Amino acid sequence: MQVALVSDVHSHLVALDAVLAETDRLGVDRVLCLGDIVDLGPQPTETIARLRERNVTCIQGNHDPLDDGPTIQFLADVETWTREQLSREDLDWLLGLPLELTLDVAGVRLHCVHGSPRSFRDDILPSTSDEQLRAWIGDLEHDVLACGHTHVQLARRLDERWVVNVGSTGQPFLKPFTGQGSPTILPFYEYAIVRGGADGPSVELRRLAADRDAVERATRASTMPHAEAWLAQWRW
Repeated sequence: MQVALVSDVHSHLVALDAVLAETDRLGVDRVLCLGDIVDLGPQPTETIARLRERNVTCIQGNHDPLDDGPTIQFLADVETWTREQLSREDLDWLLGLPLELTLDVAGVRLHCVHGSPRSFRDDILPSTSDEQLRAWIGDLEHDVLACGHTHVQLARRLDERWVVNVGSTGQPFLKPFTGQGSPTILPFYEYAIVRGGADGPSVELRRLAADRDAVERATRASTMPHAEAWLAQWRW
């Protein structure tokens, strides 16, 4: 059995559709989304519609309540615009999403969160110490812990278990965002595949090359504020 994990789609239907097309070709059994479905990108309504249409099981990320109240004007304007685009049904759906889920993948216990088991705002990064991870994980029973949030991919072993950061399907970062300046977005769409079976879990981090023309067309066709500034963050 194999499960595809997307995360941090951030209102980017072009990226989501490209990944879903590949997972269809690969014959994955199920797709999960680890939060931050909306905000920061140009296609919030369409992204929610696609996830629901495809019956993708989703959890909530820190952007999904659309109540961050960011101090950076670009982020504040896009958050307000995103909220205005969504129907009451869309907003209620986002707010009703669980914060975590556990799935049996052919005998492998896959536990999914957005940030960490403690908070959807925690950053699990390559630089995060084993001690910090153990403190956040606590006595959680799992074979694979999967997360997103940082927009930076990671797969490492900890105490004979996997810790996997999917990265970002919608806008992968060159390096973690510190809250200062603007992030550099890499020209990829990121996701992961977790496989289970008699031999135990295996984890694969995957990237697809982003389609520059499609990204630019979709962004300019939207009414998202600061669209050109967002496009300028991409490192083509």
